[in-house]
Amino acid sequence: MVAEETTESGSGAANAALRLFGGYAPEAAEQVAPFVRRLFAALKDGHTFIWLDGNDAAALGHAAPIVGVGTDAPLVLDGRRLFLGRMWQLERDLAKEIVRLATAKTAGVDWMRSRAVLAEWFAGENSKGQRDAAALALLQPFMLISGGPGTGKTTTVAKLLGLLCLNSGSLPRIGLAAPTGKAAAHMAKALHRALAEFPLPEDIRAHLADSEGKTVHRLLKLRPPQMQPVFGKEKPLPLDVLIVDEASMLDVSLMLQLLRAVPDGCRVVLLGDENQLPSVGAGAVLAQLAQPTLLDEQTAADLAMILPDHGFQTASQPAPLSQNTARLVFSHRFGEDSGIGCLARAVVNGEAESAWQQFERFPQELSVCRGGSREQAERLYGLHEAYWQAVDGADVAAAFRHQADVVVLAARRSEAEAFNEAYRQCLQRHGRVAGDGKWFAGQVLMIERNDYALDLFNGDIGLVLADPDHERQDSDTQALAAYFPMADGFKKMALSRLPEHHTAFAMTVHKSQGSEYRDVWLLAEETQNQEEDGRLLDKALLYTAITRARARFVFWGSQAVFQTACTSEQKRNSALRPMIAEAFG
Repeated sequence: MVAEETTESGSGAANAALRLFGGYAPEAAEQVAPFVRRLFAALKDGHTFIWLDGNDAAALGHAAPIVGVGTDAPLVLDGRRLFLGRMWQLERDLAKEIVRLATAKTAGVDWMRSRAVLAEWFAGENSKGQRDAAALALLQPFMLISGGPGTGKTTTVAKLLGLLCLNSGSLPRIGLAAPTGKAAAHMAKALHRALAEFPLPEDIRAHLADSEGKTVHRLLKLRPPQMQPVFGKEKPLPLDVLIVDEASMLDVSLMLQLLRAVPDGCRVVLLGDENQLPSVGAGAVLAQLAQPTLLDEQTAADLAMILPDHGFQTASQPAPLSQNTARLVFSHRFGEDSGIGCLARAVVNGEAESAWQQFERFPQELSVCRGGSREQAERLYGLHEAYWQAVDGADVAAAFRHQADVVVLAARRSEAEAFNEAYRQCLQRHGRVAGDGKWFAGQVLMIERNDYALDLFNGDIGLVLADPDHERQDSDTQALAAYFPMADGFKKMALSRLPEHHTAFAMTVHKSQGSEYRDVWLLAEETQNQEEDGRLLDKALLYTAITRARARFVFWGSQAVFQTACTSEQKRNSALRPMIAEAFG
């Protein structure tokens, strides 16, 4: 989860709202009661509004003062869309911020130099999509570059930043942000690797190499308990360029806080994959922004100055923001002969039969297993031999490296918790856990709540390992410490200081976003109850799990569950796109 959960459950919040409404408008409160309950239930599932039929919309138009049209009423009616007033305002304000940034003036570009550099840096036949995206981003102050894993989003951004530096009189102030600590660290590392792949003046290379990935919370300096940011509209971020990775994980509220803090004239580039899971919080920001690229005649002419052979289509009246987006489709990681790539593409296209056939076609990369939690745990223990050797040697770097060799994912938290308990019992059988000890060497931890003082955030992964600075005495925990990866190494922390956390040998697919692993297992139970435990296994969740894997994907479940997931979608209601069109006028 990106934002902290501070609200009541859907039904509890709905009842509280109805009690409040009943205090000043009892008749209207009775009329809106079923719709309020629907709204809060929908909000829990990530929707920002509910659809009404014509009769209900007409009736609620007379439910003032609780229901208003284009006002700050508790409920807002917009045609047949019914919003909680706060969600209507959030999406409306976000649309205005996006339009502000997309219509901002940016510094000019040296056409001739940029043309030559683009030709040099994107010379490969399979780099044309990246080249076109980078060139368009040179022209646009607000840009979305989307694409699946291995399509080169980070490489494109690295070269874009190099181009911006070459076109600037002074080196621009650059911010790198992502929703989670894992994603921010991964982004920074990938960017630094990409910088070594093309020629740059040393001062520019050093400037870009100094860029540090930060969580959005840390960038804005959000502080509890009110979670008010230090940076905002009145005190904008001191940046000239802002790159945001894994943008699909940002909900409406956090994206609004971020964009409000962006100063006029600062370029914004969002990176993400709209086929992945949406944010935990409400909205579907990336999915609402993603669309085919269409350029108007003036933008096409400007782009042709630096890239005469670009591959974008033109239109006389393109949709709003269609010339502020580019999708990368060629995967440098998963080619036509890649099992993971073929499986991911079939799942995205909803081709259930074809997707299942990939397991037979690519047995070295893909497999299907059946078995209970005890069998799963024992098999994982056998595959984690290198990890446990690193644990025994108290080799922090090697332990983190091998912990990601095989990672277990689950659709729901209850499935992850069940596996974690089974694996703990497995470790007890192998003598690695003594009794009911709370902590043990090799334990994988996941932080559950942001702790700004410790610089630890929800979703961060740590390992419990031997502490060489303390000898084991009366308590097992006195010889252990928790370690967390940082940009410049690892941070050691006393176990007693840890914020709220849980064991995470297995985690939910949601929590895995922004990370990649060598091998990925996905646990899929035969029966699923959304009311009991959140999101069902569907296409977005399945695709996200598959694309966390670099080398091998293992599906623990039946063909029926897998193929049902391939054809199941849980699309969210969001009005961001029409609100953007309205804000453009």
